[in-house]
Amino acid sequence: MIMETLINDIRYACRTLLKHPGFTATAIFTLALGIGANTAIFTVLDAVMLRSLPVKNPQRLVFVSNPDRHGVNGGQETGNRRLFAYHEFEYLRDQNQVFSGMCAVQSTLSTVPISVQNSESGNEPERARVSAVSGAYFSVLGVNAVRGRTFTEEVDKAKGASPVAVISHSYWKNRFALDSGIVGRRILVRQTSFEIIGVAPPEFSGETVGNAPDLWIPLTTPVDVSAAVLEPPTDVRNKYMWLQVIGRLKSGVAVEQAQASLNVTLQQLLQSEASQLAVEARPGYLNQQVAITGGSRGASTLRNPFGRPLLILMGLVGLVLLIACANVANLVLARGAMRQKEITVRAALGAGRRRLVQQLLTESALLALFGGALGLVLARWIDALLVRLVSTSSNAIPLDLHLDARMLGFTLVVSVLTGILFGLAPAFRAARVDLNSVLKGSAKGSVGGLAQPGWLSASKLLVIGQVAMSVLLLIVAGLLVHSFQRLTRVDPGYDSDHLLQFAVSPSKDTYQGNVDQLHKQILERIQAIPGVRGASLGLSGLFSNINSGMAISIDGFTPPSGQQLGAFNDYVGPGYFSTANIPILMGREIGLQDEGSVPLVGVINQTMARAYFGDSSPIGRRIRANSPPMKLEFEIVGVVGDSQHNDLRTPAGNWFYTPYFHTSRHPNFSWAINEVHIRGNAASVVNAIRAVVKDAAPNLDSPEIRTIDELLGESTSTERAITSLSSAFGLLALVLACIGLYGVMSYDISRRMQEFGIRVTLGAQTSHILRMVLRQVITLVLAGVALGLFAAYALTRLLTSLLFEVTPTDAFTFIAVPLILVAVALLASYIPARRATRVDPLVALRYE
Repeated sequence: MIMETLINDIRYACRTLLKHPGFTATAIFTLALGIGANTAIFTVLDAVMLRSLPVKNPQRLVFVSNPDRHGVNGGQETGNRRLFAYHEFEYLRDQNQVFSGMCAVQSTLSTVPISVQNSESGNEPERARVSAVSGAYFSVLGVNAVRGRTFTEEVDKAKGASPVAVISHSYWKNRFALDSGIVGRRILVRQTSFEIIGVAPPEFSGETVGNAPDLWIPLTTPVDVSAAVLEPPTDVRNKYMWLQVIGRLKSGVAVEQAQASLNVTLQQLLQSEASQLAVEARPGYLNQQVAITGGSRGASTLRNPFGRPLLILMGLVGLVLLIACANVANLVLARGAMRQKEITVRAALGAGRRRLVQQLLTESALLALFGGALGLVLARWIDALLVRLVSTSSNAIPLDLHLDARMLGFTLVVSVLTGILFGLAPAFRAARVDLNSVLKGSAKGSVGGLAQPGWLSASKLLVIGQVAMSVLLLIVAGLLVHSFQRLTRVDPGYDSDHLLQFAVSPSKDTYQGNVDQLHKQILERIQAIPGVRGASLGLSGLFSNINSGMAISIDGFTPPSGQQLGAFNDYVGPGYFSTANIPILMGREIGLQDEGSVPLVGVINQTMARAYFGDSSPIGRRIRANSPPMKLEFEIVGVVGDSQHNDLRTPAGNWFYTPYFHTSRHPNFSWAINEVHIRGNAASVVNAIRAVVKDAAPNLDSPEIRTIDELLGESTSTERAITSLSSAFGLLALVLACIGLYGVMSYDISRRMQEFGIRVTLGAQTSHILRMVLRQVITLVLAGVALGLFAAYALTRLLTSLLFEVTPTDAFTFIAVPLILVAVALLASYIPARRATRVDPLVALRYE
């Protein structure tokens, strides 16, 4: 009986909605915008922060390292360990008592040239993403190959023997067209031939969200680092820490128990290593421990930069959905008033209030479900746009945003709740009828109370709420836009318009000669290329995200008690600062005369000069720098302007620079980041640079050459995406609020036609009627603006971490947004207001 009633209600609701296609289409599209935006942002939020790894029992996985840390740490760490050296991983793996298995993963993906051997299409190398992992990687995660097999711990024991690889399902599909004979084929990764022994399942793309390897190879056959990093260092203060470490807890072992046990094991290793150190250095070295964290959601390159912005976007799209609901609720209220006689007749024929509410809610639910279905389509488009906004030409972010049961469930729940939200109150109002007055035709507009006089009717309260939420959304968008404008105007301190940057990383496998001579040869040849104004190099580069810091002491400067002085350092080539157009403020820059074993000199930046020397000249002063096992002592010969090294947000900090081609540079530092100042056609220079590198060292990878402008743009990709989306949602909210205001005023004016006719008959001027209508609009808008400003003042402090040189209560934004909204609202209301002034008294007095 219940199902039969429900089916009848659905049939009747469908017929009713089809009879009014304009109303139905407007309501569905409005809801689709709100539901689609919510589904889209939730899909990304789920992929970045909530979804568990598609592995066996992910809740039993833990990270011994910091899952959000990527890159390489050199020297030694203190406190909670972020990354591990290979020999440390081996010790923890062999001695642990709490894990059923442990594995290690290179913390960053290597993008290297790969060619397919014996390929009919030729052997032209192409770049692919390679993840180096220990032998137990797949067994610890519980991932089985869909074709062939995975490698095991045996590859750790036979270092470098019989290199094997497992490829991802997407790489198998895109590169090998799902070739059924893939197992046994060989690929050349740089100079090493690997046999493909298996294909990973399609749902598995690695342990790190934001990284999607094309293939996995054993750590013991490295292609991007020297094999020496697999051995214990000769100096324990000079470790190469590059590995994430993952463990699978034994049954019955809690995280706290595992952490306590593993810290005991780590201390045993550290104690044995500390015997190499002086007694006074041992306490600091032993101050290291592990902090185990849950690994069910994997590691991530995206949680830190995108976590908070995504939560804020989720709040914004929630407001958009509420505004959409208010709009549709107003439409339903107005339609309920027009259906008063139909509802009254049904009540007179015996339909109870509960039955009427059920029928009206069924119509609302159908509208919401249709809106949700269309919203799913819009969500896919919004997701694609978001990924495109945050991805770059060289770094496309691989996110799994496929439609699954979770997304369908989320959309269904949001749709049902939306239907209830905008349909419940109008349904109860429409079902509250006065049979006698309606049947007599003497209570026009009484249904649901919509047409009752007074500015606090339900529809007008909804408009006030829409305006308030629009103010909040627009202020958030305004703050982010203002912040982004300031960020993009930051002077990086060098000529970013004309600078190219590329890395040259020779190793023993790719270059057998003198590394310094190679770098000098490349620089000399690049400087001879037409269109090149200058070329130099550094160890860190301008925007390569390579930082190294050292503790320092300065002759004649006594730091406050307990304060340790420190600064970032870089090794730079001759003419480095003039090449980049970094101003030389005092003294000179590093030149050819500073190479070799001559007394070491250095250059400091303006921030460091101000911090430690004030108004006095630092030229001739001496600085000692220490980062075990590195020790430098140099004389300051110059001061240069500040420059941004990693991003535009972070202040420059203290930097000092010493010569790259000096014996003080550690022999492990063999790579270089080249800076080339160009004029004219960049493409021809880029091709010439590649030819120079290829000619100088044929075994080196062809360099990836980027413009500094491009790197600067990538550093603000997150801010650009959040600003663009919040602006789009703010404008959408403004449009929806204005449509809602237009609808309410149009309905209100049509209801008051008799009143306007009487006023005109009695001599009222059209200007008076126009002012009266617009005064009502202003009252509604100002009430909404006041509520919105109050909410914005209370909530925008959540944006503090996203803003740059803009306060959460920025006066310009808080003044400009209300003025814009009032102007747009008046414009939206002008058309119905003008209709009120053109009333014909004779027609209006007969108006029903």
